[in-house]
Amino acid sequence: MESNTSSKRLQFWIGMIVSIVCLAAVFIFVNPTEIITTMANTHYELWLLAVLSLLAFMVLRAIRWRFMLNSGLPDSEQLRFGAVFHIQNIGYFLSNILPFRLGDVARAVLIGSVPPMTISRGLSTMVAERVFDLAFIVLLFPFTLGGVARVPSEVNLVVRGASLASLVAIIVLIGAANQRERAIRLASALLQRIPRINAASWTRRLDDLLLGLDSLTRPKDGLVLLLLSVAVWLPIIGGYYLGLQAVNLDVDLQQAAFVVCIAAFSVTAPSSPGQVGVFEASVTFAIASILGLPEAQAAAFAVLYHVINYIVLGILGIIGISRTGETFSNVVASARSIVRPQSQEVGLPPTEEPTAEP
Repeated sequence: MESNTSSKRLQFWIGMIVSIVCLAAVFIFVNPTEIITTMANTHYELWLLAVLSLLAFMVLRAIRWRFMLNSGLPDSEQLRFGAVFHIQNIGYFLSNILPFRLGDVARAVLIGSVPPMTISRGLSTMVAERVFDLAFIVLLFPFTLGGVARVPSEVNLVVRGASLASLVAIIVLIGAANQRERAIRLASALLQRIPRINAASWTRRLDDLLLGLDSLTRPKDGLVLLLLSVAVWLPIIGGYYLGLQAVNLDVDLQQAAFVVCIAAFSVTAPSSPGQVGVFEASVTFAIASILGLPEAQAAAFAVLYHVINYIVLGILGIIGISRTGETFSNVVASARSIVRPQSQEVGLPPTEEPTAEP
């Protein structure tokens, strides 16, 4: 347990250092005075539309998550949209301010307290939605390159390699979901051969994940999820486009989509909660160094969009906490109580999930 605590502490400080370095790099290479001047001359009416696009994004995410949670349940047991929406927003709010993505765990705990849901079903559907997000970003990225005049060979190689690896993983997961029992038996046999690992815990987690992908075993539900996953990301692309236009950057939707992809890939890097610094650096780099647009406007967009993201998700999260009758301290305590016993199991890392947030 002590080694796990030390590992989490090290992970936290590495993330903080990376965030500080990235944020410092932005303000070292871009004149802060120019950034402030750009912010003063921004078109705030366009930012208001960008806020509406972010709200549409959250609504569509809740619709998709509800669809996955209700999959296979009779009408009398299906969750209401309002409950799913508020619990989702609480999770995003907490993930922006707490380390180790505790907001994801809190979201699973809260949804698991709503009959007939369980924490395992909540976690599995959340991982599944991240799989769909990653699939969309991976498939979208090559189509965005047509609007990019110059892509450094190193960036192209790394992103294409990551895209290929992600696509292979997604195909494997979908195949495993359709052959769940066989996949679990094979995984269990392989894990038992690995020393110092809790094979039963990892097998259980894999089984939960495949349960979350159960909708993909039915063609009709799979098509609905595919369409919803495309719909989820369209408002974000539109929001980026509006925000870029707001700081007087002349871009098209294809270029805005490229910036969305770079931002989504950047969240895999270690950082402080909410990807502070990492988001600003990656988005500024994508706009200024790759698209070749002015640095001050690029940095102003990155900072303003991130601030707006924090404000909107914070307001939605606070509303969610009040509407569910929970308190901030109780939600955090519940999430930590789930993480602690899991992290004490041999070979089991802290609960975190891959993500591709905007």
